[in-house]
Amino acid sequence: MRDRQGPVHWLATMLPAVLPTVLALALLAPGATSPARGQAELRATVIPHRLNVREAPDLGAAAVGQVPRGAEVRVTGREDDPHDSGLWVFVTGPDGALSGWALADYLSFAPGADLAALPQIDRAGTGGSSPAAPPGDGTMTGLTIRAANFRAGPGTGFSVLRTLPEGTRVLLTARTADGAWVKAAAGGQTGWLYKALIRVSGDPTALPVEAANPAAAVTAPDIPAGVVPAIGPRAREIYLHGRAQDNSRATFSQIGDSITASDDFLTPLGVGPVEWGAYGALQPVYNAFRASFARPSLAARGGWTSLDLLNPASSIAPEICEPYESPLVCENRIAKPAVALIMIGTNDIPLGVDDGTYRHNLETIVQISTDFGVIPVLSTIPDNLTDPADSERVHAFNAIIRDVAAGAGVPLWDYWLALQGLPNKGLAPDNYHPSGGPLPGATATFTPGGLQSGYTMRNLTALMVLDAVWQGAMD
Repeated sequence: MRDRQGPVHWLATMLPAVLPTVLALALLAPGATSPARGQAELRATVIPHRLNVREAPDLGAAAVGQVPRGAEVRVTGREDDPHDSGLWVFVTGPDGALSGWALADYLSFAPGADLAALPQIDRAGTGGSSPAAPPGDGTMTGLTIRAANFRAGPGTGFSVLRTLPEGTRVLLTARTADGAWVKAAAGGQTGWLYKALIRVSGDPTALPVEAANPAAAVTAPDIPAGVVPAIGPRAREIYLHGRAQDNSRATFSQIGDSITASDDFLTPLGVGPVEWGAYGALQPVYNAFRASFARPSLAARGGWTSLDLLNPASSIAPEICEPYESPLVCENRIAKPAVALIMIGTNDIPLGVDDGTYRHNLETIVQISTDFGVIPVLSTIPDNLTDPADSERVHAFNAIIRDVAAGAGVPLWDYWLALQGLPNKGLAPDNYHPSGGPLPGATATFTPGGLQSGYTMRNLTALMVLDAVWQGAMD
């Protein structure tokens, strides 16, 4: 529902609230940047899809605007009181109209860039001091010189929280007695890094020594029986029908709304790296479908309902789809997949689609897929904790999904069930979408720590479902 409002609605809704803050920052800009005049200034490129620029160097501070991925920003200062959430820097957007704070590890700097040379400025972006050496308490910055596992403790026996890409800036706060591991803050999360993979801004022996905490180990979440389906004979029949139509054995499609169109779903598997943890046995099916993980779908878009998949007017690619083709039909014709991972219904609920209409649309989606020789894998939808009435309807819709899958003899992927043991039932703070990794796109880390997020669990169970279909219907 949120995605359907469009940019005009968003602007009309948010501008009254955001404009005063933006104007205030604009008025403060001369004072904020004046400490940097005649001193160091860096340029950086935005890494995530959207970079939140905030009023203060704090994840809880209000965002005054966003800068898109790939845009270049000016970096004119750094916080004067570094803390465990990471190193914050003061940035100005490409057009100069937006200024505020951002985490340094969301920015890509040129090789050799020295953030310690930036002037230190206070939380309001005003005042400050000249570039200084790392603080006397031993904290200092570091830069990963290659992809590095960010662990829950100082050693390979601790779970991997996520993998930090090469060039990630971190705030270092402690070390082990032997100096082999350093404790770091990155993206609002604290963990440990192998020292050999970090270029440090100062003398690492100045960092305080901290012993390992055995309690830092994270328990792997259970994946209950029933999440991954048993594959019946109907799936094999559909597959053979598709082979007769030259469908590709190495291709699957992603069908759905924003939860499917998200960069956190499957794309990280396509671009890598993947941290397999205890799930290395899934690498053969991963290799079999490798080209499909990051392939854009013609039948997945934010805000869509079950009707949008069947409506030619909803096409997102009119240049290649026929005027009479629905997004689902166009995707099947163009991609010629063997399997389709289908999850739809999250937006039907707040938009008031009734149970009968939703069931009819879902049955039509299954029928179209099987007509094309595509095995439709129906996924249950995650909880909606924004409203008690909508929360109840999630259960009703999931009952319909299970019933339609059983009636058609097609695989059921019970994603809802897989989320029940995760923090906040696998949902992000908006209580509507699955939670992502600590950094955008960091959802291919299948370790106990990584699997605490809803999208990482979805990516793992997607692989498990594909493996079940691959072995049970496509061998």
